[in-house]
Amino acid sequence: MTQKKQTGSAVTGVGRKKEDRLAREDWFDAGLRLLGQSGPGGIRVDQVCKAMKVTKGSFYWHFQDRREFLDSLFDFWRARETSGLIAYVEGHYEVPEDRIWHVVEFVTLGTYDVASEVAMRQWGQSDDMVRAGLTKVDEERLGFFTRQFEACGFSAEAARMRAISVYSYTLSCGYMITGESPEALRRRLRSALDMLLSPDGRM
Repeated sequence: MTQKKQTGSAVTGVGRKKEDRLAREDWFDAGLRLLGQSGPGGIRVDQVCKAMKVTKGSFYWHFQDRREFLDSLFDFWRARETSGLIAYVEGHYEVPEDRIWHVVEFVTLGTYDVASEVAMRQWGQSDDMVRAGLTKVDEERLGFFTRQFEACGFSAEAARMRAISVYSYTLSCGYMITGESPEALRRRLRSALDMLLSPDGRM
């Protein structure tokens, strides 16, 4: 595949078609949009190509088949929304309380792709590989929160319980329609986190 790409580039030069210039990330972004809109059943080769306004030949330039695309799509989502986010937060914030709050605020009030999160959960109901991957995602996220609460001085057991609580209410915001303004939601989430950070569990 790599040799084919190099040969194609040499032949077409600056006149390469748009679909040849697309990066794998472009395909994944389109795939996640379709996943959020139509679920995994909507991620067909023809539909992805239609969304990107390119030919099927472009798809097979990057991926062997639909299964490879789906597997790579999940890996891309996990790296961006879990591993990448955790690495960023742990690299940019030193205080564990700030690390927790940054993730909570980003997921609930930032630009986090909630539609893809919901669609991934639905996808996992019908795909064993995705379900296994989501189990690892949840453990990775819970592991992050647990580490932060432990760094705040809580025991391993207390930190784990608080990690589950903060993870649960963070994710639930993508499912609930409360009618709150962004500022009201921010205050509620901040109060909930302050309660979890309190040694006696009270505000």
